[in-house]
Amino acid sequence: MEQSEISLEDKEPTKQPIVLDNKKLALALSGIVLSILLASLDQTIVNPAMPRIVEDLQGFSLFAWVTTAYLLTSTATIPIAGKFGDMFGRKLVLITAIIIFLLGSALSGAAPGMIWLVIFRGIQGIGAGALQGNAFAQIAELFPDTAKRAKWQGFISACFGVSSLLGPSLGGFITDNLNWRWVFYVNIPVGSLAIISLLLNLPNFNPSGRRRIDWWGAAAITGAVVCLLLALTWGGQKPPNGYGWTSPQILGLFAGAIILAGTFIWIETRVQEPIVPLKLFAIPTLRIVVVMSLGVGGMLLGTTLFIPLFVQVVLGQSASSSGAITTPLALAQITASIITTQFIGRIGNLKAPLVVGGILVVTGVALLFTLGLQSPTWQVTACLIVVGLGLGPLMPGTTILVQETVPRKNLGVGISSMQFFRAIGSTIGVAMIGTFVTGTYVSNINAQPSVQNLSAQLRETIQEPQNLLNKGVAGNLPSDVIGAVNSSLVDAMHHGFMITACFAVLIFILTVFFIPNVWIKTARNRRAKATGKPLEAQGEASLEGVLEESLAANSGEGEKHFSNTKS
Repeated sequence: MEQSEISLEDKEPTKQPIVLDNKKLALALSGIVLSILLASLDQTIVNPAMPRIVEDLQGFSLFAWVTTAYLLTSTATIPIAGKFGDMFGRKLVLITAIIIFLLGSALSGAAPGMIWLVIFRGIQGIGAGALQGNAFAQIAELFPDTAKRAKWQGFISACFGVSSLLGPSLGGFITDNLNWRWVFYVNIPVGSLAIISLLLNLPNFNPSGRRRIDWWGAAAITGAVVCLLLALTWGGQKPPNGYGWTSPQILGLFAGAIILAGTFIWIETRVQEPIVPLKLFAIPTLRIVVVMSLGVGGMLLGTTLFIPLFVQVVLGQSASSSGAITTPLALAQITASIITTQFIGRIGNLKAPLVVGGILVVTGVALLFTLGLQSPTWQVTACLIVVGLGLGPLMPGTTILVQETVPRKNLGVGISSMQFFRAIGSTIGVAMIGTFVTGTYVSNINAQPSVQNLSAQLRETIQEPQNLLNKGVAGNLPSDVIGAVNSSLVDAMHHGFMITACFAVLIFILTVFFIPNVWIKTARNRRAKATGKPLEAQGEASLEGVLEESLAANSGEGEKHFSNTKS
């Protein structure tokens, strides 16, 4: 079967791949892996140090902003940096991103006060967002052979699971044995190694985009993201930590997000070199992956948001046990991710692992509803393992789909769009589940007869179930009140799981009914050669055919397609 060369915009010239010897390839990959670890590890390593940071810098009112600033800038940077990688080359953008990240790390470690730490964490986030927006696109350029790339993609994706495992433990160890400032300084030697590795071993892939920066579009999307994330972060919180969902502040932020998002779309349809070429979303596969990424993001953090609290308050386990309870989920996710990419690389089918992932996430969330007052810890672990096994195939599988679907000159935009919506999904999931659980818990506990006779101070105290972790508080409460708190918390968690279930069902529907049955080209070619059958006769959809058909349906002519030629 001849490859069809098609283009959404101008026809893309065929580029010969740059082939590296094994040593240079391994060193280049190590630089990319270190880059990904830098960005992902910093999301978890700081949390154990926060109590010591607040004690030292005296700024409890800015506690949440240390994380929020990082989240805001990293999420807003992802789509912009992805486009910059397409325009100026990913090697330049990756090295610049690491330098910005290390500058933010050094400044954060030397921060004289909380307000400065918040500002410097924002600088860190800019570097992290640029790393996330380009690292996975760089993998596609290093491995033109799809089957080989698929096998490596699982190991690269596993970095996120490794960071969630190592981050909290490493952060606690550094804080206890060195100083909280070294939680930030530790990035400097790791990042320096990554820069050296990328400088010496990563080839320069010639960018194909026109070098015209869409500053107005960048400003609009940044403003929309900031407004949306602030609304989701502050919404449903009590002052001074936030505002009610119907308050003028939150409604104003949501309105600002909608207006700026509309402005961004309007700008992108009129500029010559848009940050996000909206014509890419004429590809159904990309639209499906973007929506699926929103659901995966919602599940990633939402599933485990209240599990540690449940383990400590309801099951009476220690803080270390509650922290370790999510370790099996991460291990299961890493294992499933590696197995998935090995399967794709060897067998060639992209749909099967995604369908298995969709089935497992629905099953895992359904099992979470069985958790109750008498549940043993092994039951919690088993539920989380099933969820992890489901999430494992989804992340690398969708990344490979985007790498195969989007033309090379827009590869950074396609992958960064997927990661952008995954980050937005995580924020939406945390906000929705957090608000739903806390609201249901407060309503439940206030309706308990055993609570009515408590003093106003104690009633206010048990509005926050984590206060029962304080032995002084728990010791002053009757056993029936403690039982009421536990049962109210379990019921509230089950209500939160309903939102998680919506994300899981969305993922299941998309994987089973909407993702096309695609076989990657390299594996399919070997299969066709072995059987002697032409590719069309094997009964599976090819990416070329899917794209030609979908774009023809959207354009009405079938002439303006894009190139699925992976050089």
